[in-house]
Amino acid sequence: MKKFLLLIVFIGAIPVGGYIAGTYVELDLQNQWAEFIIKEFGSNGLEAIKTGQLSIERFCAEPDAAGSSLCQTYSYVRLLKSTSVVVLMAGLGLLFTIFLGVRIASSSRSLLLNLFSPGIKIVLLGLFALTLAQGAIATYGAYILEASIVHRVHFYLIGGIGLGALFGAFTMIKAGFSVSRRASTTVLGKVISESSAPELWKFVREIAARLGATPPNNIVMGLEPNFYVTSADVVVYPGAHKQPNETLYLSLPLMRILSRNELSAIIGHELGHFMGEDTKFSLRFYPIYAGTRQALVALSSQGKDGPGKLALLPALAILSFFMEQFAKAERTIGRNRELEADKVGASVSSAKSLSTSLLKIGAFAPFWNSIVCLMVEALNKGKSYTNVCSLYAEVAASSNKQDLLNGVATMAMVHPTDTHPPTGARIQALGLTVEEIREESLNIDLDASSANLLANPTEIEEELTEIEQRMLLEIGAASLPETPQQ
Repeated sequence: MKKFLLLIVFIGAIPVGGYIAGTYVELDLQNQWAEFIIKEFGSNGLEAIKTGQLSIERFCAEPDAAGSSLCQTYSYVRLLKSTSVVVLMAGLGLLFTIFLGVRIASSSRSLLLNLFSPGIKIVLLGLFALTLAQGAIATYGAYILEASIVHRVHFYLIGGIGLGALFGAFTMIKAGFSVSRRASTTVLGKVISESSAPELWKFVREIAARLGATPPNNIVMGLEPNFYVTSADVVVYPGAHKQPNETLYLSLPLMRILSRNELSAIIGHELGHFMGEDTKFSLRFYPIYAGTRQALVALSSQGKDGPGKLALLPALAILSFFMEQFAKAERTIGRNRELEADKVGASVSSAKSLSTSLLKIGAFAPFWNSIVCLMVEALNKGKSYTNVCSLYAEVAASSNKQDLLNGVATMAMVHPTDTHPPTGARIQALGLTVEEIREESLNIDLDASSANLLANPTEIEEELTEIEQRMLLEIGAASLPETPQQ
């Protein structure tokens, strides 16, 4: 509630300020007019002002007087007040529309997309107009107020507000509408062809057949400790090899510590997203999310901390609210979809295998950061690793396992476009508890590793290790010494 009230303050600050400025200057003009009339006509003039016969409003309504500087200023000030009211109502209306749209759409993904897909365009166009109007209010309000109070105008500061609003509005809408309708993601890894890994492909296709699900068109392996499927275009580096249509990403370090049954459950879960058309939803969801994010980045980069930032704050606040509410609604629906995918994964293996794999990934995935640090340290000394996957598996298998699961149950596994429910809640939905599978989930049998589905796991691991270390050098995370150390 506090955050929502703060949002209203952001939206209302400029129009309320503009209305107050307009009211002050209007009263000042009326006082100046009254002084002039009293000076010219004495007590009769005062009486005429009181009865409205010689009011400034009535005077400026005359065709001959409308072009005078006094009446022009008076007209602009009245316009400032009325515009401020309209802009305030428009801003609050846009906020209320977003809020209401989320409440209506939270029950259905199709409804969410049907409302928010055109909604982002409407919001961006509305914010474009709103930002220009707020910039005009802030610019003229500051100008007229300074001219009235101190009889001096800081044109540089006031002009900065107007220009900031103008450039910010155009940059925002350009960024928001420039997003490609086709989602894509980049991956550091290796495309695994069916000819190079026939047993793995057979394994995946058999799982898909048992589920009646669409098998992936592509399998990509990498070192990041994650598994996911996507219908977006996947650009695999190095080489920028574009893989269109459905892609399954497999983490080779995690495959090292998972059994075949556990990997089967994980792949079943991921293919369950194809069955539920979750990946197609993600494709349609992407332009909304990406467009909003790019518009936010564009707005944030404008004006820095100067006066130009002032007129952009309401747009930033509303756009942030739009993104937050959309993500909140999507997560609510996505949580149920993840639990459904878990049931699918358990059906091709077992609830226990899926549960132990979830705990195992949650417990050992953080080890990857330590492996990356070891690679950086080695490269900084002029050395390198040959196979970090085997190193990762050895470290995981020999680790002190007493406290590894502390906090894992409350963790959420992150995918490229969404967040899963907490691991403990997923296991509970499968009819198990963390405690009853705690010991089993920490057991790692390297001889029964699911990586053995590959005919040449060591060769692929060494290639991926080389790619990873080369990337660390290219991005500057590590640097070779001039003289390699012995």
